Amino acid sequence: MLSLNDNLIIMRKLIVLKTVIDFIWIVSCIPSLIFGFGWIIYMFFDSSILGIVESDIFSSESPFWQKQLIFLLIYAIACGFIYAIFLFRKTLRFFQKRKPFDDYVIKTYNLIGKLLIVLSVFSTALMFVVKLIFSSKMFLNLGFSPYLLLMCLGFFFMVLSESFKIAKHAKHDSELTI
Repeated sequence: MLSLNDNLIIMRKLIVLKTVIDFIWIVSCIPSLIFGFGWIIYMFFDSSILGIVESDIFSSESPFWQKQLIFLLIYAIACGFIYAIFLFRKTLRFFQKRKPFDDYVIKTYNLIGKLLIVLSVFSTALMFVVKLIFSSKMFLNLGFSPYLLLMCLGFFFMVLSESFKIAKHAKHDSELTI
């Protein structure tokens, strides 16, 4: 059994985590959705805006429809990651209510894990295809990459979901034996 002091320490950490996630949500995710949607709509009406975007990935002579498709796919991937953050924010509310073993939390963590894995695989494949098409380079990074970290994070959420499921059943069994 946890002491009152241990509970206070845990709740402080939970409050800090919820505050940081809310800050990221307000400062980064919501504006990214709004400005990204505006950018996507505007680039279909005025494709010359894509001329200002040049990087190692895009060459200046690439057709506009290819750039539009790539930006649309990147926006879709970003929306998927933002949705994962949204789901994580919702599960933190259950922790604040002291319901960490709720069915919603278990299902949501599993969904977040699957979503992160799919998005990281899709992002890796998209970057490989984009570099192949636009710069005519076949480049595959098998080392340290953010997509690999996201995949690991996805597996972590799936393991966490299974752990919570096992803990919920153990808690239920212990309540039945008393």
